[in-house]
Amino acid sequence: FISRSRAGGNPLRRSRVMSQYVTRATGIASKALDAAKTKVVPPAVEWYTGLMARNAQYVVTDPVAVEKLGKQMVFSNMAKLPAAVQAAQGEMRVVQQKWNGRMDLPMAEVGTAALFSAEVYAWFCVGEIVGRGGGLTGY
Repeated sequence: FISRSRAGGNPLRRSRVMSQYVTRATGIASKALDAAKTKVVPPAVEWYTGLMARNAQYVVTDPVAVEKLGKQMVFSNMAKLPAAVQAAQGEMRVVQQKWNGRMDLPMAEVGTAALFSAEVYAWFCVGEIVGRGGGLTGY
């Protein structure tokens, strides 16, 4: 937008002023492009080249192998599930044994369990607050 006082009411004067703005903006854009070409792109290319050179052993070039990578990742991680389930079942057995002998537990262990339960509940509350946008209103 060009003010009337700067360009006057004359349409020819207004187009000349606008032409000056366009010329100035083109010059600034040209300088920015030159700066990007000389100061931004070369370090980025150098970083990328170095990164790829250091990790060349991990690059898969066979198209068939590349096609299988996603499924391999999913099913490799799924193969770990039985061991995780067994470990969880073992921990559950320990918890059940402690629960069955709860009258014989030392007070230090009961206190530790109570503090842990309170901490889990507190982090749950923090997660609820963050999940609702971080405000404390509406509870």
